[in-house]
Amino acid sequence: MIIEFLPGEVWYGLTSNDGDKMPLDGSEFAFDMQPVNTGNQYSPLLVSNRGRYVWGEDGFNLKIKDGKMELVSNLAPVELCDGYENLRGAFLAASKAHFPADGQLPPEEFFSKPQYNTWIELIYEQNQHDIVEYCRTIVENNLPKGIIMIDDLWANYYGRWDFDRKKFPDPKAMMDTLHGWGFKVMVWICPFVSLDSLEYRTLKAKGGLVRTKDGKVRHAEWWNGSSAVLDLSNPIDAEWFKEQCDFLTETYGVDGFKFDAGDAKFYSLDDKTYGNVTPNEQCELWAKIGLKYPYNEYRACFKCAGKPLVQRLHDKNHSWTGHGINLLVPNMLAQGILGYAFGCPDMVGGGAYTDFLPGSTKFDPELFVRYCAAAVLMPMIQFSAAPWRVLDAEHYAMILKLMKLREEFLPEIMRLVREAANTCEPAVRYMEYVFPDQGFERIIDQFMLGDDILVAPIVEKGKTSREVDLPAGKWKNHVTGETVEGGKTVLAKAELDELPIFVRV
Repeated sequence: MIIEFLPGEVWYGLTSNDGDKMPLDGSEFAFDMQPVNTGNQYSPLLVSNRGRYVWGEDGFNLKIKDGKMELVSNLAPVELCDGYENLRGAFLAASKAHFPADGQLPPEEFFSKPQYNTWIELIYEQNQHDIVEYCRTIVENNLPKGIIMIDDLWANYYGRWDFDRKKFPDPKAMMDTLHGWGFKVMVWICPFVSLDSLEYRTLKAKGGLVRTKDGKVRHAEWWNGSSAVLDLSNPIDAEWFKEQCDFLTETYGVDGFKFDAGDAKFYSLDDKTYGNVTPNEQCELWAKIGLKYPYNEYRACFKCAGKPLVQRLHDKNHSWTGHGINLLVPNMLAQGILGYAFGCPDMVGGGAYTDFLPGSTKFDPELFVRYCAAAVLMPMIQFSAAPWRVLDAEHYAMILKLMKLREEFLPEIMRLVREAANTCEPAVRYMEYVFPDQGFERIIDQFMLGDDILVAPIVEKGKTSREVDLPAGKWKNHVTGETVEGGKTVLAKAELDELPIFVRV
């Protein structure tokens, strides 16, 4: 299919991880989706500010050059739909046709309370004593109790989904303690099975696991080495994995799961599978498992928009540029236009754990606080590096102040995510989505929280002000309390513990 760009037309979509490349304006660009290699949410969707959208059920490969888009799919036809006036109209039409909201909302604790991930604090030493202490210090340092996510290496090995008794001598007692304090507890889990394990041998003998063309179990390379990988189209693997999850919820009271590593890139178009499915479909099947467990989190997802699945952005670096804080707003905007309304930015400060080790020369307290400010009015917020550990008292007080700011706007955040369960509309919206045809189509460093709250995070080191593009009308500057006339670019000042916000009057 060849699509010519209309005058003034730009397109949004494809993947959360390419938010900084949006919108697509006819300049040279390429993206392959069969299979994809993005490491984040993606969907076979492009949406235009001229009221058009493209959908390809099984994905497509895209090339843009000289104002024309070429879309190729070897699996299913790609369709172009027109006549929806603007970006919002096209998005709502695409959602209704291909990913309608199912009326379900993830548990409200995801939005009303912070999430805490144990990865950066404990890294490869996940253990019962330190997890309990981590939660104790959350309370002692005046942060709200929320959802605690126990990250990788809590289990014996991949596929043996039970607590390592050397690290967790009494996991049920740990769960009871954390629940008694008011925390919900999730554990990290993946679709890999360690080689030369009992689980591997059992699943192999039963006919499970992804195979190569010649019928041998395929060894997939991923960030933790080489493992067998579940074939989620196979009832043998699917039922076995559900048994593992149910064992954890029923035996210990685990509330849910961080479903990681289900990326399409860990599969191959040459795979021999029970259901003859593609890598993209394996990623989709991985996401659908989360529908059985309300407390869920995903980093990689194909389609499944409109469902009560928590979608976190890909890990960011602890940096101002590159793959750092500069991508938080663009990627959250891209995530939302794909229909993933229940989005979480990356953990505050980024996920590069080496930058948070004692003595690190890369750690920047200003950057950490600005990370928190950029994320604080997004649907969810997640900590991993303990801010009371990595920051001095002055900077930690700024984190507490920003969390109070979130509490102030929480009623509006909750209203928006509850609406999203029925409309699929994201809480974090492009300026063009709310104010079509007013020249905002290329603005991706500020966002609308709903239709009436404009948020413009400062993401440059040493800056205490930035330019903000205000739509026409009257706007109240939340920092100064002043009412200003829109329809122009204004200079907004915000100290390190503040965030430029303008509320429509």
